[in-house]
Amino acid sequence: MKPSSFENAIRLQFDCLARKVIGRTVKNYDRELGRRARRETPFCELSEMELNHMGIMDEYSVEFTSFDVFGSEVRIYDQRLCEAIKELSERRRNILLMSYFLEMTDAEIAEVVGMERFSVCRNRLHTLKLIRDMYEED
Repeated sequence: MKPSSFENAIRLQFDCLARKVIGRTVKNYDRELGRRARRETPFCELSEMELNHMGIMDEYSVEFTSFDVFGSEVRIYDQRLCEAIKELSERRRNILLMSYFLEMTDAEIAEVVGMERFSVCRNRLHTLKLIRDMYEED
């Protein structure tokens, strides 16, 4: 049975409407991809430094030993170094940590501790020699 002209007209109208909907959907999809491409950067195009800032690494207290140095927390991750630092007197420990981990000068340390700059320098050098000796014993 041959379709009537009315059924043929309906079929052609539906075909035309379907093509318009599909065409509009493709255009919207292409437009959305263009919008995303302008706003997003693929991971492969990011530098190593940018990738390092994106992630968060959890730190647990079993991975480091922290020392309080006049209100500042200094974290040391090397267990052998922690043991050597724990054996020092509090004054020598603070001088060493302020110098190497808080990056303070001898003059700044002397001002905080209340000592002469020369005494701070002498204590720091003597403390380094003690730690070197502790490492050589092991």
